[in-house]
Amino acid sequence: MNSILVLELGVGIVVSFTLLGIFIWAAKGGQFEDSKKMMDSPLFDSPEDLQRAYDEEQKREAMIEKKSKKS
Repeated sequence: MNSILVLELGVGIVVSFTLLGIFIWAAKGGQFEDSKKMMDSPLFDSPEDLQRAYDEEQKREAMIEKKSKKS
C-alpha cells in the first residue's frame, strides 16, 4: 500500500512539472497572444492608450538592443 502512494506521488509530481514546463514554453512562444485583439485595439483605444503602447514598444526595443550589445 505504501509503495503505491509513493508511486502516485512521483507520477503526480512528474506530470505537474511537465505541464508547468509546457505552459511556460507556450507562453514564451507567444501561444497566448491574441493578434485579432491587437489589430482591432487602435479602433477602440484612446490617444493616451496608444501613446502608452508606443512608449512601451520603444522601451522593449531599447532593452533588446541593450541586451544584444552585452552579448
